[in-house]
Amino acid sequence: MPRKRHQRISVQELNGTVSLDMGAIEIWDGADLALLRETVARLTEQEQKKSLSFAMTHVKYVPSGFFGMLLDCYDRGIRIQLVCPTHYVTGMLWFQRFFAKSSQEAYQLHSGPEENIPHDQPLPWASDKDQEIWDANQTQVRPMATSQHRS
Repeated sequence: MPRKRHQRISVQELNGTVSLDMGAIEIWDGADLALLRETVARLTEQEQKKSLSFAMTHVKYVPSGFFGMLLDCYDRGIRIQLVCPTHYVTGMLWFQRFFAKSSQEAYQLHSGPEENIPHDQPLPWASDKDQEIWDANQTQVRPMATSQHRS
């Protein structure tokens, strides 16, 4: 789908929540993220909005900075929702760890899991295949030989 020369974000407010919609763009790139950052900064810093929702109906991929932007907002006390995310978005690890269903169509950003994540074993959400890879890697680990200097 060709992009318009001057892309716009649809911004609407209902019941104290500002909804941002990028339209039918499936893959958000750096330019899209820059536009979103600028809009979010204006809404939260200048207009003091405390609740944002992002329409995700068409989205298949977002740049990693999108999630960072959302966490920055959350850390400043702003309520964040993703509305109608596709299975591509809900399948992303960051989505699964930091969003909880808040209604039939929306997911709310939260502070993340409470459990301690082990560093000496596979992650708790790893698949059985990931476990097999972990076990294979562990059997291949050998102590490093130390170099000894002869006098």
